[in-house]
Amino acid sequence: MLRNRPIRRWHAALVPIALLASTPAHAHLVSTRFGEFYAGLLHPLTTLSHVVPWVALGLLAAVQGIRGARWNLLAFPLAVAIGVLLGSWLPGFDAGLQWGNIASIVLLGALLATAVALPMPAFLGLSVLFGLSHGYTNVVSELEGRALLLYTTGVACAGYLLVALLGAGALVVVRQNWGLVAVRALGSWILAAGVIFAGFSLLGQPGA
Repeated sequence: MLRNRPIRRWHAALVPIALLASTPAHAHLVSTRFGEFYAGLLHPLTTLSHVVPWVALGLLAAVQGIRGARWNLLAFPLAVAIGVLLGSWLPGFDAGLQWGNIASIVLLGALLATAVALPMPAFLGLSVLFGLSHGYTNVVSELEGRALLLYTTGVACAGYLLVALLGAGALVVVRQNWGLVAVRALGSWILAAGVIFAGFSLLGQPGA
């Protein structure tokens, strides 16, 4: 049997030197062309201040009827895309618009809880307004060119998929006897969550 040879001292000294000289490894997608698209697709869906009002808007569109839900499919994602581009080209308004996003949770939750049938211009105006606001605050300032275009498309697709799926599902649900009651109950929960979120934002410590 071979005996284990003792490790020479100068071999052992190479270990810390190699560790100090090493460079950090970076994980990345195999196809970086699609990395920004998926980043944009997931970014708003992993943030409660975005996904909650988007859910409320999709449900509220169904309350407006099939015509309102169809127009919302065009108005909201387009406004989100424009908002992302505006945030990239004209930065600096994030702080104020963050409060607008919080207000959107409260307002859309209240409208959904009361099942208000808004005039079409008023509903689409809210959809465009909040789409611009949420799109602006979803921007990544480091991106430009093709990367910005892919990211913007991803964010807009997230908005489209969310309001399309929720709007279509809610259109079926609200036709049931219990459906509108369930949607209004969910609206009241969204309203309560918005009020709590606003309270913590006003009184809580930054980063808490």
